[in-house]
Amino acid sequence: MFAQTLLGLGLLSLVAALGLTLVGVGALWGQRATRKPAPASVSVGPVEAVAPLATSVVLEGKGPLPLEQGVLLNTLWEHLPSADCQSGECGGCKVRLLEGEVRWIRQPLAQFDRSTHILACSCEPLGPVRCAVDGVAT
Repeated sequence: MFAQTLLGLGLLSLVAALGLTLVGVGALWGQRATRKPAPASVSVGPVEAVAPLATSVVLEGKGPLPLEQGVLLNTLWEHLPSADCQSGECGGCKVRLLEGEVRWIRQPLAQFDRSTHILACSCEPLGPVRCAVDGVAT
């Protein structure tokens, strides 16, 4: 009788653990579909609390995009599928800056030509900007 009770409790615990695991996996899957904000703790020196002056962001081949507050990646997120790290490490959000100015808010680790390209996760637009993803006709 004792062995049957112990076995029943063990099976009940196993089912409960499986259920909680499925709930956790479902929650993580839902988080993966939404973009996490870039970490604010990785800044380069003091950052002034100045709102960006940008009024428009144009991505070549996509036209004007509705501007979202914060780093340029917030606006370009759905158009840059390889932007993974959101902290300047992977270079997946690299775009060519064709017109306009940006303010660097963090020092990226990824290697790229800074005379022609920016990382959208590490810059805020300071006015209207026009950019292009390499491989997309301008």
